Amino acid sequence: MFRFEKEQKVWDFNGTKIGGQPGEYPTVLACSIFYNKHEIVLDEKTGKIDKAAAEALWNRCQELSDMVGIPHFIQILAEYPQAFESYFQWFDSIDNKTAFLMDSSVPSCLAHACKYVTEVGLAHRAIYNSINGSILPENVEALKNSDVDAAIVLAFNPADPSVAGREKVLVEGGVAGQAKGMLQIAEECGITRPILDTAATPLGLGSGSAYREILACKAIHGYPTGGAYHNMTVAWTWLKRWKGSKKNPSQLVESLKGKDVYLKQLLHHYQGGIEGVVQAAWSAPDIGCNLVASTLGADLIMYGPIENVEPMITAQAYMDIVTLEAMRPLGIDCKADNHPIFKLI
Repeated sequence: MFRFEKEQKVWDFNGTKIGGQPGEYPTVLACSIFYNKHEIVLDEKTGKIDKAAAEALWNRCQELSDMVGIPHFIQILAEYPQAFESYFQWFDSIDNKTAFLMDSSVPSCLAHACKYVTEVGLAHRAIYNSINGSILPENVEALKNSDVDAAIVLAFNPADPSVAGREKVLVEGGVAGQAKGMLQIAEECGITRPILDTAATPLGLGSGSAYREILACKAIHGYPTGGAYHNMTVAWTWLKRWKGSKKNPSQLVESLKGKDVYLKQLLHHYQGGIEGVVQAAWSAPDIGCNLVASTLGADLIMYGPIENVEPMITAQAYMDIVTLEAMRPLGIDCKADNHPIFKLI
């Protein structure tokens, strides 16, 4: 836990504040919904969804946020413009306050999202994800012509994953054909509430620097900072083999063959049977990777599928309490009435 000499900016999203010195505000979590092969998506092109199931998932996030004091954003993913429109309409119909991240692997789809949220008056709640080295001119123009003023600014440098390389992307440019740094592009696009993403990379490909970049971003720029650190575990080949799939048996299951007594004892503690054991092996690093970021001052944790809210939010509440207790002797105290320390202690 660190106190930064640089003034730390705080952005306000309809009452949810993000940024500041560690401990001043609760960490903001962002869950993903309508991701690839999400079972509640009935038609990915039109954006037809199981509305009751989707609303139940989001309501659970809100219930837990109210219970423990850790706020939420929602990350809405789509690959088709019509789907984005449908998802935005649905979310605004059940929640007219919370900020949402707009995310897509299709640049034209993101450009359309910028135009659409501006037309329907949702731009003040929208967070563009993301301004990165691969951003196209059409997306730069779409942002400039929109009312969107918040964006994830990604410090991803495929040629140099070191902290210096990540900072070069943010400040200098010259990466992936971009002459300008990502922060300059963001400013020219009218982004007044940038959130720096330290670009989680797989183990062995600069993952440690993704964590160190949290300190650099906060110390050098003073902007709210975070990332999708669960991508480190998602990309961990060994862990995927350990977890296994329907087509390929889990290495964990294979390793338990012939160990009947141990397996019997193990299954006694997991009501979900062998699947529960496998899930536990996966869940621990999937949640733990985010807590490492929290100890270094991350303000935003994009933890992946919305279904993972229970383990993530309880772990984060614990981490936020520990952080605040550590920061108080350094002269930092909480500025939020809804901090977990007031709800869970």
